[in-house]
Amino acid sequence: MRTPVSVDRRTFLTTTAATAGVLSTGARSAAQDYSDYSQDPRPDVPEGSWTCGGPDGPVFAGSPVVSGPASEAICVLQPLQRLATGHLEYAVADGPWQRVDGDEDGLAALDENVLKFRLPPLPPGVLVRYRIVARAAGWIKVRQFYHGEFKVGEEQVGPERRFCTLDPAAKKTTFAVWNDTHENPDTLRALDTLTNHLAPDFMLWNGDQSNDVHFQNQMAGQFLAPEGLAIADKWPLAYVRGNHDCRGPAAQSVANFTGTPGDRFYYAFRSGPLAAIVLDTGEDKPDGVPYLSGMGAFQKMAKAQAEWLQEFVKTPWFQQAPHKVLFCHIPMWFDHPRIPGSTSNVAAHLRDLCADTLVDAGVKLVISGHTHDYQWMPKKEGQPIAQLIGGAPRPKYATFIQGEATQETLHLKMSLLDGTILTDVTL
Repeated sequence: MRTPVSVDRRTFLTTTAATAGVLSTGARSAAQDYSDYSQDPRPDVPEGSWTCGGPDGPVFAGSPVVSGPASEAICVLQPLQRLATGHLEYAVADGPWQRVDGDEDGLAALDENVLKFRLPPLPPGVLVRYRIVARAAGWIKVRQFYHGEFKVGEEQVGPERRFCTLDPAAKKTTFAVWNDTHENPDTLRALDTLTNHLAPDFMLWNGDQSNDVHFQNQMAGQFLAPEGLAIADKWPLAYVRGNHDCRGPAAQSVANFTGTPGDRFYYAFRSGPLAAIVLDTGEDKPDGVPYLSGMGAFQKMAKAQAEWLQEFVKTPWFQQAPHKVLFCHIPMWFDHPRIPGSTSNVAAHLRDLCADTLVDAGVKLVISGHTHDYQWMPKKEGQPIAQLIGGAPRPKYATFIQGEATQETLHLKMSLLDGTILTDVTL
């Protein structure tokens, strides 16, 4: 049993007041009095030194990426190698140049990794010319550290580039699909060569662009200019998030380096006879596993996607499309021997919520990756939609998927990087 301690009240109050005075005085001396502009809070920082950013120098770190990909949702992202501000200039066909600023909440675009510009809705099926204008930026100390001056360097104008907006009324469309590249340089270079040879109407990167997303200063190289390649400056990119792109301390910043409609990872678009749905299959583990330590909220996201899908499939332009395809990273149907628990992950939950809606809407194909091997799965009992699985990081197993949709047919061809045909199917 604890013995009671007797304290004289007058002694206690006197001691407490004295202690409070010491603490209060110490707190005042440690804090900077910002009302006194004659005092320099950082005498160790010389006058005129950079306190953020740096001197003038090259700004661009690779080619821009045209994302979206629908004509009313185009976003252009420019990777950077230093803190910079800037704007985008674009022209429709031979029309006049127009300016787009990436300002937000009253402040102009400023970042050290990427500048992101959302274009206004564009006409379908038109040529768009565009270029990025940027300046190096930073603050230098003037009089006092907290009273610095913003400085910009000389204007730098990127080369004029061109892309065509997707046309829902086109009689034909072509597309390329990358899966599970996982930052492998040889695979990325080979896929880029094949894509440039195809010159598709759009490219779709179907998840696991990264091994994880740990540092923001590396993300432009993971998602925009891998190996310095101009992967999508000539055609729109449709981005699909993979489970590895959900991992790491910078995972919440992925939307800053991608250009999906409304910065959501589920959306839809149409290119010619093809109507595409993109769904986000999230992690390959249930939310409650210890590995995620309470950070997973993918079950909730799956429900939101299912509710969105139920309303979206009523959209006339989707209903009228001859071919409807779902793109997602983790397959809707599979139980892979190398991936235990594959029937109880978030993708399986999403399938349970969405399968009936997809079937009723006439979706005829799912294109996915994740397993690091390839498989063509015609529809069968228990799997009401055909599924094509491809992609792997190692060049020996990596795949390239190309598709062509006409009013009559949807033709898919999946090959190894050396051109060996793995699947050639017409739906």
